Amino acid sequence: MNTVIQRFHASAQRHPHMPALIAADGQLDYAGLLARVDAMAALLQREVARELGRAIAPTDKIGLSLGKGIDLYVAILAILSSGASYVPIDPALNADSRQQLRERCRCALVLTPQWLHAQDQADLPAPAPAATIASDNAYTIFTSGSTGRPKGVSVSQLSLLNLVDWAIDAFDLGPGARVLQYSTINFDASVLDIFPTLLSGAALCIASDEERMSEAALASFCARHGVTQAFLPPPLLTIFDPSRFPSLGTVLTGGEACHPRAIEAWSQGRRLYNLYGPTEATVLVSCKRMSADTAAQNIGQAIRGVRLYVLDEQQRPAEQGELHIAGLALAAGYLDDPATSAERFISLPALDASRLYRSGDLVQRSAQGDIHFLGRLDRQVKVRGYRIELEEIEAALLRLGYQEVAVTADPQAGLVAYIVAPAPLSSQQVRDLLGQHLPDYKVPQQVVRLTAMPYKPNGKVDLGQLPAQVPAAQAQAGSEDHGDTFARLAELWATELHVPLASLSPASDFRALGGSSINIMHLLSAVETEFGELVDFIDFLETPTLAFLTHTLESRSQ
Repeated sequence: MNTVIQRFHASAQRHPHMPALIAADGQLDYAGLLARVDAMAALLQREVARELGRAIAPTDKIGLSLGKGIDLYVAILAILSSGASYVPIDPALNADSRQQLRERCRCALVLTPQWLHAQDQADLPAPAPAATIASDNAYTIFTSGSTGRPKGVSVSQLSLLNLVDWAIDAFDLGPGARVLQYSTINFDASVLDIFPTLLSGAALCIASDEERMSEAALASFCARHGVTQAFLPPPLLTIFDPSRFPSLGTVLTGGEACHPRAIEAWSQGRRLYNLYGPTEATVLVSCKRMSADTAAQNIGQAIRGVRLYVLDEQQRPAEQGELHIAGLALAAGYLDDPATSAERFISLPALDASRLYRSGDLVQRSAQGDIHFLGRLDRQVKVRGYRIELEEIEAALLRLGYQEVAVTADPQAGLVAYIVAPAPLSSQQVRDLLGQHLPDYKVPQQVVRLTAMPYKPNGKVDLGQLPAQVPAAQAQAGSEDHGDTFARLAELWATELHVPLASLSPASDFRALGGSSINIMHLLSAVETEFGELVDFIDFLETPTLAFLTHTLESRSQ
């Protein structure tokens, strides 16, 4: 069986009464899921015929702009069953950005909540069998692009099935296993959750947005449903208490290095795996089981079907150099971008008869054969777990009309935008404008006005001459006495955000100061420890000010 949907059908027929999907809006066993998939596949085939006057072709892509719930996972499988491939389109993006992604992929349809609601449920077509001619591709995911345009990466069914087969064997997946689906489908970590689970007869446990953003709620969800495996990003492992997740026997992580304390804590009494891989190579290409004495930068060795080469600047094998990837995992290239594809996907016949992907990652191979990640060779960075091309943000600033800009990633301040401007800038206004074109995690936490940009003799920005300390906005009432609760909370904010205590006032906004969702979770955990009160994540997200938090805690104490 050489397609994902054929494998899913076989899994559903072997385990019809085993749980397949468990979510806040319902549960489905494999028989029920298969029936829903077949019905929606028939609906997609009918709608494409209506819209385009033809049957679905193997080259067709269908967009997905749905929130987490049963319908999302039914839709993913139904798209594959219809013969097309799927394209995640983040519903949180503005309408223009969603439309641009749809046009770039030439999506035959885009499934939205409104589209699903508009379908005539009384006139559903007869269930359709899986398409006899399926797309070679399984999905297309967009990743950050240095030109200012996200890069579309299409992954084949062959590459996906190579990952699926390895993961099922490596993590002992099958009936009885329950896998947490934490990542959104806009990130390819979701692929590792979804397909090995549903093609092995295991159950996919889908955490809601509220459960994803609260340690207590996520721990309760995992305990309630007996979750046995989860992919959790390193920042979460740093702030979560492993004792609150006793059912988790297998924990996967990756995307950036784990803190040594997190490795020690999460590797005790369970399996902890560090995974590495770019989107261009089907989620992951190497794996390392971690223990307390394993270096955080150790990304292990190649998974089955993948070959890894460490090459120097002359593209010769070396102990230290750029990591090159070959084998079944490679994508065909970037969507409608032959120049970038030719630059990153190369041929070295003397080394390997197949194509190789230049990762841009500097690595070192140990005497034991493990690969250690040392950093990036270009300006791509990881900020709070997200892969970001700094040039993409600079390109967005230039499109807003600024003539000279530079963006850096600071370990404490996060993303920092430097803009040459003749008059003072409104940091929040710049951030708001960028937010119309970029997702939240790519919007700089700090905006610094310069009177002149420092340049090197070769004309490139001299990043080393940019201000080393990002000036914090000094509050007018920073020295006023706002009470004991405010003072204690301000200390927690200053510690979490790495900002001067004196710069905080009741009007200080946690998000505007650079606080991410992970920072909020960390802060609220510290608040619970300090005050013995649990503040709702969503409530704070809607009003992320010191005044709100102070008032909430003071009103409870009264």
